[in-house]
Amino acid sequence: MKLGHALFVGVAQAIALIPGVSRSGITISAARAAGYRREDSARFSFLLATPVIAGAAVLKLNNLSLHGESLNAFVLGTLSAAVVGYFAIRFLLRYLERHSLNLFVWYRLALAGAVLLVWAVNR
Repeated sequence: MKLGHALFVGVAQAIALIPGVSRSGITISAARAAGYRREDSARFSFLLATPVIAGAAVLKLNNLSLHGESLNAFVLGTLSAAVVGYFAIRFLLRYLERHSLNLFVWYRLALAGAVLLVWAVNR
């Protein structure tokens, strides 16, 4: 990936600070707009999340008091999340080799419509 493209995707990631904007969705879309294949865009998006997740974990670790059973639960939860995350990413990368992102676009549009409908009814 060229530096300019990486910066473009990085700026797109910053837009995900806006509530409701999917970080992976916007970074994959930005990489696609820069001309990259679906699988490469998704792979870069997941790699781009690594420092963000690691940084958040380091910040939160300072607030935890882990010992005894809570340490065991923390380690088990972390390992479970890592395994499930690995398989979820692997599934999505394989899915993107054969399918477009249209399913996710329609899902987000349908969800937005449902949220607006609930909001309008409850006003």
